[in-house]
Amino acid sequence: MTVCKIFRKPGMIAVFFAACSFCFGESQSLQQLLSSQTAAELLKTGKIERTIYMEDYTPQLFPKTALGVEASRIWENSGKSKKPVFYHEGLYLTKKECPTKAGANLDRLSKVVRAISSLEGIEYYSNTRKRMRILYEESYAVDGPASKNRIADPTEGSADGAEIYAVQKDSTFGRFVYKYSYQQNETEVLSKVANIDPLSLMGIKIINPDDLLISLLVSDLGDYYLVYTLIETDVISMSMIENKLKLSFAARADALYGWLSKVFVEIDEENALLTKEQK
Repeated sequence: MTVCKIFRKPGMIAVFFAACSFCFGESQSLQQLLSSQTAAELLKTGKIERTIYMEDYTPQLFPKTALGVEASRIWENSGKSKKPVFYHEGLYLTKKECPTKAGANLDRLSKVVRAISSLEGIEYYSNTRKRMRILYEESYAVDGPASKNRIADPTEGSADGAEIYAVQKDSTFGRFVYKYSYQQNETEVLSKVANIDPLSLMGIKIINPDDLLISLLVSDLGDYYLVYTLIETDVISMSMIENKLKLSFAARADALYGWLSKVFVEIDEENALLTKEQK
């Protein structure tokens, strides 16, 4: 018998017992994917983050899976001759309230990470302003980087091999075009983001095209959702922007995880209700 806890909504039972016919299956262990030290820390804290600026660094927190390795090598695989000057790595863990076999919820997650418009309005906590702020004021898919005609989110089928151009206006850089590229296997979906336009801060161009690379990896382990983020950029060296960038990119990673966390809750609730119906 499996206990499926779901978050309370009006008219919804918060906790119920169900025989989850679809909840049994092979799950992936964190200890198989991460170092023992990282796995233990993540199970204890739920989140690990590292920010590195103007120091030599090699990404370390990524899960040791095919797409985890790919996520960690996004800069290396781009063919760039010089290394990033800024890194932000984040690793986040969410326990499923109703466990499934590994990859059971990946189709839904694959659609979510391609739903560019759903990023519009997501929030983050601003440490400088001490309040919640909107990260993406605008976010939508377009037919190309030149024409920029808005299109519906292309979420049909598998994400593997898909590419989406998007216009996004964020609280740090303003409105620019980005390219999203995707890979997907049975248990993971990877979103890779690159800036098409140069990015400016306080009126100063600080990041050239294709010099801000972001990896967002979502893994359905069966018992847990594991999210890995890596932000790498080659940015001009200015002491006045260092702290701004650190806070901005850390907030960006947290906002993306918060966006996914809401989806995890929705999936848990749907699984729990489905289980109740199958009882």
